[in-house]
Amino acid sequence: MKAGFAREVITPPIGTTMMGFGGRDMAHGCDGVHDDVYVRALFVEHGGEPALIMGYDLCFLGREEADRFKGAIGRRLDLLPRQILLNTSHNHVGPSVGTWYSAGYEPPDRLYLNDLEQATVRAACGAHDAMRDVTLWAGTTRTALPMNRRKRMPDGAIQNRPNPDGFVYDKLPLCLLKGRDGTPVCLLFSISTHPSMMSGWEISAEYPGVAMRLLDEHLGAPASLFLQGVAGDSKPSVIGRGADAWRPGTWELMEEAGGMVAREAIGLLDDGLGEIEPAVCSASVEMTWALEATPPRSEFEAVLSQTSPDDPGTRVRHLWAAKQLERLDRGDTLPAAVPLTAHGLRLGRDLRITGLEGEAVGAWGPFIEAFYGGGVTFPLGYTDGTGLYLPTSAMLPEGGYEVVSAWEYGYPARFAPGMEDEVSEALVELRSRGVV
Repeated sequence: MKAGFAREVITPPIGTTMMGFGGRDMAHGCDGVHDDVYVRALFVEHGGEPALIMGYDLCFLGREEADRFKGAIGRRLDLLPRQILLNTSHNHVGPSVGTWYSAGYEPPDRLYLNDLEQATVRAACGAHDAMRDVTLWAGTTRTALPMNRRKRMPDGAIQNRPNPDGFVYDKLPLCLLKGRDGTPVCLLFSISTHPSMMSGWEISAEYPGVAMRLLDEHLGAPASLFLQGVAGDSKPSVIGRGADAWRPGTWELMEEAGGMVAREAIGLLDDGLGEIEPAVCSASVEMTWALEATPPRSEFEAVLSQTSPDDPGTRVRHLWAAKQLERLDRGDTLPAAVPLTAHGLRLGRDLRITGLEGEAVGAWGPFIEAFYGGGVTFPLGYTDGTGLYLPTSAMLPEGGYEVVSAWEYGYPARFAPGMEDEVSEALVELRSRGVV
């Protein structure tokens, strides 16, 4: 196996719109930089089969940006879309990319997107050009960082509050690629929890950035690459311990969260990872997740009459309803389902990455793991774009933000049950194409 790593700064200019908190994002652009944000790239090749993994310190990539960047990379490096896996950390204090919330109704920042495309291609080409012979090592440990954020209140409602007894996906998978001389080329690692502890208008890579900085120091070179896992229903425990509501994040707490992750990863590195026989294979399939029945036109008209484009609190809801009515007036049929990709990448014997195009909740972690039945698995969300929150069927009757927020991503209705069948069929198809 050969592998190379590279990274490029993607910190935006002061004044750039941010993404992660709707009201803040609409107020004004960033006014400072606490720490730089990056795009990182790992290029691998084995048996004549190449693959590229890229991680961004961003909240989202939309499918449009993911397809655009894959095209730009493919033209330079002769790669197919299935051979390029893009993942965002879901950082809430980075620049606006994608179409979530107000960004779905505003023109994109074309200058920043051009900069981002160029940085993406530079990082991909840099990783390709840096390739050298490597050995492959992997293992899994546990992390104490995620805390469930779906708390059932006395009236039965699900609120976004600390729920230390709720389920979280607390696995921390690692994959280390080392040169023949033992020096690190790249360390892949994944945590499944929202980097949403910080707010305000300073750009930062949040806790994943802290973890990568500390791991790079431990490794002796820039080599770490964070991949966001199934984080849709968890937040960092450092802002929820012993509290009924999430504490405001601070830079000190951010350092604590990133330091926790780095120590957990270093502990596994020190204990020793298992060597993996390389075997590269990639595949991508598109699923179709059904939505509930589309509401009647009168419901959209009611929302429109009760909201205002001039009211920051209701502006996006107003624009959403207006968009649904515009589509109906055009004679369009509102979507009854959402197309979502499942991307599989095999790196070696019993070592694979499976990414879903959306904010996958923690329960998808063991669901994906159980399919493979062993080895080291990186179950990811936020891959190749971000469709919307990806709950499970069991969560739908419970409600809560992860269930009812489909409108924030532009859809007319929330999900209907049955998504497990779609994911199962996608995993079977990925396996048939060699991702095992």
